Amino acid sequence: MYRLVLYLLILLVVVASSLSAIGLLSHNGFYILASATYLSFICWITNKILAKILKVKTNPESALISGLILSLIFGPVFSLSNLIPLTAIGVFGMTSKYLIVLRGRHIFNPAAFGATASAVILGQGASWWVGDLPMAPFILISGFLILKKIRKFEMVAAFLASMTVLMVVNSILGHEPFDLFVRLRSQATFLLVSPLTFFALVMLVEPLTSPFRKSYQVMYAILIALLFYFLGSVIPYSLEASLLIGNIFAYITNSSFRQVLILRKKEKLSTDVIGFWFEPWKKFEFKPGQFLEWTLSHPRQDNRGIRRFFTIASSPSENLVLLATKFYEKPSTFKQVLAKMEPRDEIIVSNLGGEFTLPNNLGTKLVFIAGGIGITPFRAITKWILDNKEPRDIILFFSNKTQENIVFEDIFKKAEQFGLKTVYINTNRDGHIDEKLINGKVPDFRDRTFYISGPEPMVKAFNEMLGKMGIKKSQVKKDYFPGYTETYTTER
Repeated sequence: MYRLVLYLLILLVVVASSLSAIGLLSHNGFYILASATYLSFICWITNKILAKILKVKTNPESALISGLILSLIFGPVFSLSNLIPLTAIGVFGMTSKYLIVLRGRHIFNPAAFGATASAVILGQGASWWVGDLPMAPFILISGFLILKKIRKFEMVAAFLASMTVLMVVNSILGHEPFDLFVRLRSQATFLLVSPLTFFALVMLVEPLTSPFRKSYQVMYAILIALLFYFLGSVIPYSLEASLLIGNIFAYITNSSFRQVLILRKKEKLSTDVIGFWFEPWKKFEFKPGQFLEWTLSHPRQDNRGIRRFFTIASSPSENLVLLATKFYEKPSTFKQVLAKMEPRDEIIVSNLGGEFTLPNNLGTKLVFIAGGIGITPFRAITKWILDNKEPRDIILFFSNKTQENIVFEDIFKKAEQFGLKTVYINTNRDGHIDEKLINGKVPDFRDRTFYISGPEPMVKAFNEMLGKMGIKKSQVKKDYFPGYTETYTTER
């Protein structure tokens, strides 16, 4: 995701410079390129220096993203007299990542902090020039690609809808002539060709400083819209300030952390799956079925970057943290470095999240459907059931290509005494899980809650199949694994 955002921001800078060159933007195209380059460099070097001083690993993509965002909302002016404020803006933003930290996590969006600090200390606020009309189509396309990747459509929709409602209400309270259709059309036009679109599609959705849970994401978006509406008449930098206040809300609701894990051992779990057992610097609380963001800095990384989301495959009842993942013939540079890790090597984890967890009611009947490495959350859940001796009525369908691909079979066998029944499907021999198989193995399937975990195409296929079987959306929980794109069918 970070690499995608970086490329799209570079594209916006290049597009803006090109539009200026042909006279569609009133700004200087050279200044646009120069300020983007300079701010990116300042953010990158500041990030590198602070990381070295504080002895933490860096993520260069994050710093470059902050620099490019700042260049798109400040100026675009570039001159010797402007170098000092431009430098300060970048330094302000990067410093906030290292000095305003709780539980190892920075709280504020760096670009928003840099912009706000500049307005308060230097008296130079953001111009938000990126919101000029000619840039609108490119912002919308870029924003759609970002939302498609991170799946935060609800958050952006909540923000834009809230802004529309607030603007309409403001017009009504201002006793303007009332024509709802005309008013909504004018407000929608304003949203699409104003800085608010760039703000919503690029800054609002920033994953490290926004809520993880969808319900909180909607609340977060509405809160920021309200803050912007009421602060707008008080301070000139209300958009940036609103985001910073929202970041505090996000930090409180996330209750997350950032820390280092130390590798203690690794083991080959199957022909293509390796398990890595890490010891946390400080034991943390989580629920079985949740995930972490894992950061493994390394040189010459490929386009997939240095971060991944992986399920915690171990139970909270275990002392070590298990990462189990599948390795293909030509793995990413991230997985190449991961595979070469040796005991005492370190990896960084953060952003604990996920709602793919057991219901509190022990009497709720469940069906688990796992495809390949999608078994990891069910391994964590099953180990928790074993260690806590929880009686649960669960039927697990575990699909693999061959017998040799099966992992954690011993744990599922032990859990039979507490109500787990496992149905193994070897697709090369048996075909795929389909409606007929579920009907035969789970006669009361309409009374159960379904948990689906695996590659995204598989999760989508089963979600559609269950819907045709009469299973309500409220009865289905999904946990797809991005990056695993092999095709899947629910037909035999």
